Amino acid sequence: MVRKCLIGLAFALASSSLMAQDDQDAEALFAQWLPVFNSGDETIRSFYESRIGNPNPAYELDLARSTCGLDPVRVLSSTAGEYVVLAVERCFPALVRVTVRTIDGEKGRRVIVPLHPYNLSPAGAANYTFAAAAREAEANTFAGIVMIVPGEGELRVQAYGYADLAGTRPVTLDTPFLLASAGKMFTAVAVLQLVEQGKIDLNAPLGRYLPDYPNAQTREEVTIRYLLTHRDGTGDMGILRREHGENRARVRSLADIVALNAERDPAFEPGTQTAYGSYGMLLLGLVVEAVSGEDYYAYIQRHVFDPAGMAQAGFPLLSEMGDVAVGLTTFYGQESELVPNLDVLPWRGTPGGGGVASASDMVAFFAALKDGTLLSPAMLAQAVTPSEAFGWGLGFSVSPGQSWGHGGNSYGMDVAIYQYLPNDTLFVCLATRDHACNRIIFNWYLRQFGLDE
Repeated sequence: MVRKCLIGLAFALASSSLMAQDDQDAEALFAQWLPVFNSGDETIRSFYESRIGNPNPAYELDLARSTCGLDPVRVLSSTAGEYVVLAVERCFPALVRVTVRTIDGEKGRRVIVPLHPYNLSPAGAANYTFAAAAREAEANTFAGIVMIVPGEGELRVQAYGYADLAGTRPVTLDTPFLLASAGKMFTAVAVLQLVEQGKIDLNAPLGRYLPDYPNAQTREEVTIRYLLTHRDGTGDMGILRREHGENRARVRSLADIVALNAERDPAFEPGTQTAYGSYGMLLLGLVVEAVSGEDYYAYIQRHVFDPAGMAQAGFPLLSEMGDVAVGLTTFYGQESELVPNLDVLPWRGTPGGGGVASASDMVAFFAALKDGTLLSPAMLAQAVTPSEAFGWGLGFSVSPGQSWGHGGNSYGMDVAIYQYLPNDTLFVCLATRDHACNRIIFNWYLRQFGLDE
């Protein structure tokens, strides 16, 4: 049986004096935990802060919100140290196995409460996903579009909310969205096209293509393969966070971003660790320019967007964003109200992430990858095969035997685009809110890969 719990909650209650007193068995602890989980945000926050020492139980809050709480169906097993309950979610008729287990250790008794959702059929998971998206849209924590595109059968799509602040342009299949890091896929494809042409060697150092790059260690020890697999250690660009306003104001070209970062050493010996970052992908964009003789943006338009038929895709300047869905953010909870994200956007998207595309564009992009338009089947297979870097192929996020694609997240934008292998289905979620796709909606599509017992 497949025991792959893709949505798991395992928290340790740090103090035995509050939750796991010697005279409390697992059944009594379950009776304490369940009403807290079902109660709502403020009670959960208070409980976790005062009794567990976690003032920001983000995952637990997301799970409670998404399930609308749990109702017990029957007890599966019961001992003094372990109490296992079959429960049903309140928002959707889906089942979850809840296990309360007490563990005695050197620091006293602690409690773990894993939740193991049971899987749904592909159709059930799709229904679950759209139901979750509708609830989030009603709460104004999601606006955007969700698509489920099977290899065979009918496409399912639902759009939610508006692309503009005035509420006059409903989101459609052709609405361009900010892609955040999902745009790294375009850079990866460009590099791999040039690898296929014999113009780039995956194992060559960056200095072969950028001989004047200032930092010697990066120039000599960071390879193209390391850059594609996030084993380069070059970090981030220094322009994407809220506090990077001064840097954003100075940047108007890829060369400007290099000037901000090129003197520093890698954070670790290249090839020895994996650390996700955006600056390394920006360097790959410069390699594309050096090798092809074309401006990066022109190259992507000519060799990726146009061949794939991506009509709305591009890298508009910040002053040319009129048709792009406006992102709204609370800066990950730092603000009490949603505000537009335009002030924290760089002048333009970069090879390290950014650009815009519609849901229909991303469907076309994946179709062009799969049918050999953009890469040969052999090169695509190499790109989506797990590398030495856990979770990564060559520029693509990879879950072995399950999926490949890429996500993206920044203030007022959240993107999840993945090709699922078990059911040959493309999942697309584009949002104009913080965390809407990846922390909520995407997780519920994964319900078809939960417990199957």
